[in-house]
Amino acid sequence: MYLELAKQLLAEEYHKYYDKADEFGKTFMDEKIRHSYQVLGVGLYILRHEKLFQSGSAEENDRLKATVLLHDVGRFYEAYIGQYAKKVDHGVYGAKVLANEVLFNRNDVILPVRHHGHLIEKLYEDETYCALDADERKYIDEVIYLVRDADKLANFYLLSRNFAKMEKLFFPLSLQADNDFVPSEQVRNAFMAYQAINKQDVRNCADQALMILACLFDVRYVSSFVLMSRWGVMDKLLAKMAKFWQAEDAELFVRVIRDYLREKQFQ
Repeated sequence: MYLELAKQLLAEEYHKYYDKADEFGKTFMDEKIRHSYQVLGVGLYILRHEKLFQSGSAEENDRLKATVLLHDVGRFYEAYIGQYAKKVDHGVYGAKVLANEVLFNRNDVILPVRHHGHLIEKLYEDETYCALDADERKYIDEVIYLVRDADKLANFYLLSRNFAKMEKLFFPLSLQADNDFVPSEQVRNAFMAYQAINKQDVRNCADQALMILACLFDVRYVSSFVLMSRWGVMDKLLAKMAKFWQAEDAELFVRVIRDYLREKQFQ
């Protein structure tokens, strides 16, 4: 029930804005609807392999799948309105869309969608989240990391296999600068501390490459690391990203990622 309705809602939001969009917007929307189903595919793998999700009811499992699929339901409006230089947070807008749907107007759906693209601190500062009891917050933590892991793995996979086509999207000209190959101190320090990086701190391509890779530090579930290993995505990404750093930095950053993955495999 939940998943089928989620598919309908996703298609409705896509078609609502597609014909109004410019060519870039249409291309973006096409990519995002494919991405939504790719994220669902990863989410299904996590749901099958993580014990904490295996004890729930069939209804709960169906709702979790729907939440994963709908994580980017706000992307289509974001792409349309972006033509007019109006910035919209797709997670926040997507949460508003879901709040108007009776079945999806619940905290364990809305909060994960609202904050899946933010640093996790945004969730922990959310007034609705803070007002919940400890058990409710714990469950929402589990759901948001299901969504976040699935989203990150799908992006890692896509970028690792289509880097030449997607490089300009992830590394726009606005990031090209004389110091392209030198990360800023703030970004470097966060990366070396195994911390996710705030995109507002990104100043150049070297920073951007570290920000993308640092998404790894926000991955939670063991099955996510297993799937990444099976795909070999990090080796592929490291090979692509190395060109954005000086040689000795590249060697260091590669070692940090590989050490981190090795540490996670033995936990």
